[in-house]
Amino acid sequence: MASIKELASKFPAAKGALLGFGLTLGFVFGSAAIPPSGDKVGFVEVEKVLAEMPEAKSIREKLEKEQQQAVKELEKKQKDLKDAFDEYERKKTLMKADEQKKKEEELQAQLAQYRQLEQSKSAALQQKQAELLKPLEEKIAKTIEKIAQQQGYSLVISKGGIANTVLYGDKNVNLTYKVIDAIK
Repeated sequence: MASIKELASKFPAAKGALLGFGLTLGFVFGSAAIPPSGDKVGFVEVEKVLAEMPEAKSIREKLEKEQQQAVKELEKKQKDLKDAFDEYERKKTLMKADEQKKKEEELQAQLAQYRQLEQSKSAALQQKQAELLKPLEEKIAKTIEKIAQQQGYSLVISKGGIANTVLYGDKNVNLTYKVIDAIK
């Protein structure tokens, strides 16, 4: 059974975009996230929390089922396309030049349709994953905020990967309004 992390790895475009955005924010505002000495800072491994949530199991199963259906459909289309290409290769010596060109254009169109279907399926799976994980992410965020406030943390950072992000920040170390005032 694939984990949420494994499923996320199958969608590198979205992961790369988020990572790039996180790195940019980290470099631009990295010094703003350093709390004054004496403040408590903590971190959370969100992927680990997500993997331990009982609700995540049913989400993983739903995503795996949808992914398997998409893979089956894509494999069938790919086989059909390969069969059509193999048939063309066998018969092309018997075809006139204009027939060859027409068949090649048809195969190119079928290949383009296959690639479009592949992208569509990937995007649909990403959207479904985000939709299903949103309530869990909100639950995690509320829990982090509650624990941080109860235990006196002024800053909580997400640990994992290269780009760490702030999950909770005490109002006293929030520099947002100072930055807004400085820009004006």
